[in-house]
Amino acid sequence: MTLQVTTIDEAGADGAGTIRTVTELVVVPECPVDPPDAGFAVSDERDATAHPAGTPDTTRREAAIEDMLQLLEASRRLQATLVANDEHCEASVRRMMDGTSPAAVLVDVDVARARLDLADTLGAFERARHRSRSTFIAAQFESGLNMKEIGRAWAISRQLAHRFFKEARRDG
Repeated sequence: MTLQVTTIDEAGADGAGTIRTVTELVVVPECPVDPPDAGFAVSDERDATAHPAGTPDTTRREAAIEDMLQLLEASRRLQATLVANDEHCEASVRRMMDGTSPAAVLVDVDVARARLDLADTLGAFERARHRSRSTFIAAQFESGLNMKEIGRAWAISRQLAHRFFKEARRDG
């Protein structure tokens, strides 16, 4: 199976980026954090419980995979932004401990740009997380789970699970 995935480029955190074809995903952390599984490949092989090709379950599953890949991209961008934020904070503390005035530190660090970048990146991550949760819940429902089971799996109410499901149906 080939998926079209929108990636976030260095130019912005608003989710806009270049389109590329993904046939295999290898997860390599950009920051010193625990990565997800070392790697996985998306293939055309289906397990015995999967619905035949072209059924809603397959469509929902593909949408969930695509949205999870977008969430992974947003997560990586957020990790990189948080590392940069740590570096700004550490530099600010060092400069203030050396006697630099807070006003001069804020100018030197360009705190306005750093704050806006962090806010944009957090917003893009949250949107990707929300969308992936909705499409994943829709895929779970289409595969045979009921809202009570889905809610229990996500530690949310069945009503909230149903709201996410309706949102995925409306958007997808």
